[in-house]
Amino acid sequence: MEKPKVLQILSMYHEQGQIVLREGAEVVRTDRYDIPHLCEVVKGVDGIVLRAPARITREVIDANPNLRVISGAGVGLDNIDVGYATAHGIPVLHAPSVNRVSTAEHAIALMLALGKSVVRLHGEMSRGNFASRSVIPTFEMKGKRAGLIGFGQIAREAAKRLRFGFEMDVIAWVRQEDQEKARIARELGVSLTTRIEDIFESGDYVSVHVPLTEQTRHFIDYRLLASMKPTAYFINTARGAVVNQTDLRAALQEGRLAGAGLDVFEPEPPSPDLPLLSLPNVIVTPHVGGDDRRMQLDHVDDRRPQCHSRAAGRDARIHCQSGSVGEQIGLAHDIRRKT
Repeated sequence: MEKPKVLQILSMYHEQGQIVLREGAEVVRTDRYDIPHLCEVVKGVDGIVLRAPARITREVIDANPNLRVISGAGVGLDNIDVGYATAHGIPVLHAPSVNRVSTAEHAIALMLALGKSVVRLHGEMSRGNFASRSVIPTFEMKGKRAGLIGFGQIAREAAKRLRFGFEMDVIAWVRQEDQEKARIARELGVSLTTRIEDIFESGDYVSVHVPLTEQTRHFIDYRLLASMKPTAYFINTARGAVVNQTDLRAALQEGRLAGAGLDVFEPEPPSPDLPLLSLPNVIVTPHVGGDDRRMQLDHVDDRRPQCHSRAAGRDARIHCQSGSVGEQIGLAHDIRRKT
C-alpha cells in the first residue's frame, strides 16, 4: 500500500516520534514556516504535523483541498486555525500532556534563577567580582507565595513541586471553581480564587499557565502588573500574547515588580531589538520550556503507552493521554492512521 505523504514543519519533541512517522509515511520536512512557503509545500500532502512557532492558517488549508489531518506536536492549538479546519472536515490532533512536567520545571527554574540572582551573579563572577556576593541579594523560596494563573495540568505539576518541594504557599486563579478543581486543590494544598487580582497583589512569584485564546490575549496588562509587590517576580512559560509586552516593559522599568522570567514572546521568534530582551531584570529563554530530552531511546519501547483517541466536541480534537515520549510516538501513529 502506498504510504501517505506528511508535511513535517520543524522537529517533534523527541526524535523517536520522527522515526515512527517516517516508518509509515513519506515525510516532507521543512524548517521554514512563513505562510507563502507553507502554501507551496503543503500541496500534495495528506497530513501536516507541526510545532510552534509554525502556524497553520486558512490560507495554508486552502492551498491543499485534499488535506486530511493536522497534528500539533505539543499542547497548544493556538497556532492552528482549528475552527476553519473543522469547517472543512479536517480533524486536528494534539498531545495535551506531552510536556507538562518539563514546562512546570522550567517555570520553577526561572523562579529560582530570578530569586537567587543566578544570571547577575554569573556575570559578576565571570568578570572576577567575587565581592558581588555581598552586594547582590538572593532569596529562598520557602515560605513565599507562588501565584499561578490557571490550574490546568502544567499549573498542577508546578503547584505540586512548589508546595511539597519548596514548602511555598500556593494560590491559583481559575475562572470558575468546580468540585474537581476543589478536590485537586485540596490534595495539593493549593488555595483557589476567581479574583485574578488576588494573584498579582499577593504573589511573590506570579507564573502564567493558561492557553492563548481570544479571552486571554493581552489580558495580563499594566493594571495587573502594576499591582504586584515591588519585590515580586513574573514568569511566563505559556504563550507570549497572553501578556501585553509593552505594559510588562513599562512595569519593569518603573520598578513595579522586581523582575521577569520569559520563555515565550509575541511574535516568535521575537525581534532582536525587542526591549524586553535587554532589560537587566529580565531572564529570557527561547521557548524551550516544553523540551524534554531526559528519556533514553532504549526506554521508548518499554514505556510506549496506549493512546486513546476520542473526538472532543465540534473541533474534532483527539487527545492522547500518556507520557511525553509516548505521546509523540502516539501522535506519529495517529497521523499515519488518519492519513
